[in-house]
Amino acid sequence: MKKLLWYFVAGIMLFGACGRKDSQENKLPRAAIREYVEHFLNRYPEATLQDIYKGSFQDYFGPAHIVNDRERAKQSILREIAAADTFGGVCYEPCGWRGQYYRVNLSMVKDSLVTIDTLVDAFVESAQGEPVFSDEWIEEWIAIQQIVREVAPSLQGFAEDSVRIVRLLDSNNYVMHHSRRFDERYCPHYRIVRRDVFEQKIMPNDCGK
Repeated sequence: MKKLLWYFVAGIMLFGACGRKDSQENKLPRAAIREYVEHFLNRYPEATLQDIYKGSFQDYFGPAHIVNDRERAKQSILREIAAADTFGGVCYEPCGWRGQYYRVNLSMVKDSLVTIDTLVDAFVESAQGEPVFSDEWIEEWIAIQQIVREVAPSLQGFAEDSVRIVRLLDSNNYVMHHSRRFDERYCPHYRIVRRDVFEQKIMPNDCGK
């Protein structure tokens, strides 16, 4: 998508220009997206638009990389668990409104609710390849952002995050980290697992979603 068009889109997002909704937004279940956004912000009131983008991206694309070395992935998880003082958030939750992927809190391994090998196997199986980007994802994010704006019009940093996300997408660099505020407040430590793999290997070990 051309830069000028993206900055035009950013203007719509930031200043509330009205107009015909794009075709992708019309196809999306606005009620489901709105329910997810409200739930996420109720659970994480310090979250930003950047954090909603991250979860939506994870839910659309999954882990967004290939895991070629299982042992290296396992050691990375073990090091993160050993270094963490706090494991914020719930044991597991959908990444976004689709629920195609779940965030699995590393506390489940620390608390012996799931073995390290079970989580590693689930994570590796879920990380099947690099994401293939398309206009559909861009259009979906535009629709999600519009709903975020309706749900939380005073969300802190919304304007700045919106512009940064537009610039990110315009540069074909689609992946974002959590905001610093989210990291500091909630101390997230998790891995992404595809829903069917999650249901088969992890969900029976329920620790109170």
